[in-house]
Amino acid sequence: MQKFTVSVFINRSPQDVFDFLSDPAIKHQWMPMLESAAWTSSGEPGVGSTVRAIMKMAGKETEMQLEITQWDMPNRYGYKILTVPFPMKAMAHSFRLEPEESGTRVSQVGEFEMVSILRFAAGLMGRFATKLNGSELKTLKQLLEAG
Repeated sequence: MQKFTVSVFINRSPQDVFDFLSDPAIKHQWMPMLESAAWTSSGEPGVGSTVRAIMKMAGKETEMQLEITQWDMPNRYGYKILTVPFPMKAMAHSFRLEPEESGTRVSQVGEFEMVSILRFAAGLMGRFATKLNGSELKTLKQLLEAG
């Protein structure tokens, strides 16, 4: 598995950040490739809950199913993608939220594995993922700090 880590300081409480970060209905506001997302499981969200997401990649819509793997409000949130789009074999994201000064330090760790025939491109994909997810966290910061 390849890993990447990105981090950002957000001048909002950990609870505010957790609530925004973990709500599938508004993820498209800070994740530009995401068209829509919604809970597919019933009851209160938590570990084991599922989400259906539609991503647009290279002009094509791709449906993904996600499962929540971490739900420790307001400290940790994570998910794995159950239906991983090609060229990935596995993908997961986790977020750690830590109080810092007047706000929250958000650290994201992403893990992915590419299909065997394309493993040679894992370094390039890791750099792309780091840049993309760093940009998404900056957008998350802007949205939360704006109101």
